[in-house]
Amino acid sequence: MELVCIVCPKGCHMTVDENGAVTGNTCKKGEAFARSEATCPMRTVCSTVATAFESMPVLPVRTDGEIPKSKIGELMQLINGIRVTEKLHRGDVVAASVVGTDVDLIATATIY
Repeated sequence: MELVCIVCPKGCHMTVDENGAVTGNTCKKGEAFARSEATCPMRTVCSTVATAFESMPVLPVRTDGEIPKSKIGELMQLINGIRVTEKLHRGDVVAASVVGTDVDLIATATIY
């Protein structure tokens, strides 16, 4: 598996072989990233949810941690079904423990 590291600005081009050996990294963080990508890739997801407020028809949200990449589709279905009807502040939980994880979906803006 070939990949480009996204942990730091260097963008090392790395390879993970079938035995899990990593080459091409210049730091230990890159090696850990490559091993994670090869076994269980994780992502933080940013999106928007609908609101009931004319002044702010959509609210930006993100996960407060990483979820398995394989669960992003399921999360997006959940997000598409959410409609916020109360005023929230940045950091407030919009949906708790999404897609069977301990990760929450939080607001990244305040609805005034």
